[in-house]
Amino acid sequence: MNRQVKRTVVVVGATGEVGAEVSARLTGAGHKVRGIARSLGVALDDQAALDAAFSGADSAYVMIPFDVTAPDLHHFEDEVGARLASSIAKAGLRRIVLLSGLNAHLRMGTSLGAALMEKRLAALGLEELVYLRASFFMENFIKGMGFVEQAASGVFASPFRGDLPMPLIAAKDVGERAAALLSAEHFPIQRVVELHGGGSYTLEQATAILGRAIGKAVAYHEVPFADARAGMVANDISASFADALGETAASFNRGERWALEAPSAENATPTSFEAWAQAFARSPAAARVVTGSNS
Repeated sequence: MNRQVKRTVVVVGATGEVGAEVSARLTGAGHKVRGIARSLGVALDDQAALDAAFSGADSAYVMIPFDVTAPDLHHFEDEVGARLASSIAKAGLRRIVLLSGLNAHLRMGTSLGAALMEKRLAALGLEELVYLRASFFMENFIKGMGFVEQAASGVFASPFRGDLPMPLIAAKDVGERAAALLSAEHFPIQRVVELHGGGSYTLEQATAILGRAIGKAVAYHEVPFADARAGMVANDISASFADALGETAASFNRGERWALEAPSAENATPTSFEAWAQAFARSPAAARVVTGSNS
């Protein structure tokens, strides 16, 4: 067996769920990891700190974070992408794995920032580059869509249709695949690698599964985007981010093709939504739902 090359890998968003998984797996395999996150002293708005973090590295896991409070979401994403691309070019990295969205080819909504970063990285002429296009994160139910807060009332609502199947993926499975690509002896030839996740579920099904896991009867309701937008803005989410989410919801509700590939063993990942929901049910966040229902 060939001795695996030990790499120096920059991990953008190293304290996030995907980035933390990437970092842990690479570190466990003996690679040197340089984490990028404000809490680690390397902020995405600090070009000098980014340049220093990338200098001397040979590989990187890259993502464009959401800023739900940004007055102009896509301007924020463009600025972050430009700084990261500048640091990558200066450092002369060979291998990049970019976290992108399954529907990035549509170039709109909440996946536009990743789509623009795909184009920016392609222009650098990198030797090894993969766009890891992942499906809808299971964690979005908790961190982005407010399932915990809504479930106490017995209703979970969003502007997405409840009767259309949506592929769902666990963040740790994305991190596992990204780490495997970064440490692989032979990098894939294809630039786009799709991850469809652990199965497709309608939001009605997902709501019922997650509700049962925490012992609550929760029904799913699709709400008009105007109502959802007003609720988001009232909760300090910028109108710009809300409108991007609205574009994504409208695309989904029209039944536009998000994935370019058919589901297969290659683009599937191991964690089902049922398993993820059971894991969430054991978490402190789920306990707050149950406590709230009994208060």
